[in-house]
Amino acid sequence: MTRLRELNLDFALDFGTCLVPEELLTIPRFGVWSFRNDDGTRNLASPDCFWQVYCGDHVTGVVLERLTGTGESVTPIWKGYLKTIRGSYSRNLDQALSACASWPAQACIRIRNGGVESSTVDRAVARPGSSRGPSNLQMLVFLVKTLKRRIETVYRLLFRYTSWNVGIVQAPISAFLTSSFKPTIRWLPQSRKGHIQADPFGRSDGHRVTVLFERLDHLHRKGMICAVQVEDDASFGEPKVVMELPVHMSYPFLFEHAGETYCVPETNQAREISIYRALEFPTRWIKVGHLLDNVRAIDATVFQHDNRWWLTFTDREKGGDANLYVWHASDLWGPWEAHPLNPVKTDIRSARPGGTPFEYEGQLYRPAQDCSKTGGGKIVLNRVGRLSTTEFQEEPVAVVEPYADTPYQNGLHTLSAAGDFTLIDAKRFRFFPSGLLRNIVQGFRKLKR
Repeated sequence: MTRLRELNLDFALDFGTCLVPEELLTIPRFGVWSFRNDDGTRNLASPDCFWQVYCGDHVTGVVLERLTGTGESVTPIWKGYLKTIRGSYSRNLDQALSACASWPAQACIRIRNGGVESSTVDRAVARPGSSRGPSNLQMLVFLVKTLKRRIETVYRLLFRYTSWNVGIVQAPISAFLTSSFKPTIRWLPQSRKGHIQADPFGRSDGHRVTVLFERLDHLHRKGMICAVQVEDDASFGEPKVVMELPVHMSYPFLFEHAGETYCVPETNQAREISIYRALEFPTRWIKVGHLLDNVRAIDATVFQHDNRWWLTFTDREKGGDANLYVWHASDLWGPWEAHPLNPVKTDIRSARPGGTPFEYEGQLYRPAQDCSKTGGGKIVLNRVGRLSTTEFQEEPVAVVEPYADTPYQNGLHTLSAAGDFTLIDAKRFRFFPSGLLRNIVQGFRKLKR
């Protein structure tokens, strides 16, 4: 103990399973920290990340916590929620270990910035006791469940196809903050070729809305950006291709700045966040630069708040849909700086951007996707409490589920503002014979991994 006190430790990490002596807890300046494989919703904590797979949970929680008292109670420091890999215990454990590896460093950054209290706002709670591992019978059941899920995955890959479509609602985006709001949705005519039509963003001139969206066919799996006019009599014009690259394009995020209209489409295969300016909206565009390079950003979203530019996205190579990254700049053209807490949150339920951030009654809201059960399952509206060059905090305040009285009941992953209109997209599962051969090839490739 004397030697440990001489080291003048800021914190210590406990990787054991036994209670830590109370005297040891007081030696590091900021205490003794420990990882727990879930958020306390399952008391069957041993082995780590096993019971979420066994029980078929969609989410696996991970917590970095400070031991208090005699080590029998804890104060949460950092929490993360990942999509459970229900077909593989080892992969589920690996992703959890990888996700939480940087959390002690991020907690130290918060402490350095004076935000230690903000990272430990939860009260101390009882530390869950560890239980013995699964029995032989439970392991047999686990193996059967795992095999069944893998067979179901192959079946879905071969025979189930996702069909997205774009809808327009004649109401402002803030209306979706009210749980009782039931919108009337006008859907874009579905392509006879079974094209996916998703990720709508638009501009309104009062009675008419111009919508940009991703169009993708099942055979080639490469998206392009199309535009369509929605007239005030609810009629739709003919969609036209307005942007196409050798790489996949999607999520054509639209915004206006200094009298010009800009688009930041997702082109993560090109490893950059590029920006285009409209020469003749919506048909002619010119690339005017890139905001970031060497990044596989997903659904990059640009907005202004408190006289600063903000850029949010998830990264295909760094946590996928679970990790939210924030960059900021004093000017749209940079230089852009990474937020020191990146990833600012790890939550498969509300990290990935899902539309246009907006302000309502003095509060900033950020639409995000809940990808815990399925990609783009529903939209979560997060109220941003703190957003600065050193802090980030938000909380979910509303959920927009797929609407049961529409043809598209299996998912919803975009909510974007276009004046007094709101654009959404939603999906359903269908069968397209033309895509079966390609799905067979993709399915065998995934089985080899």
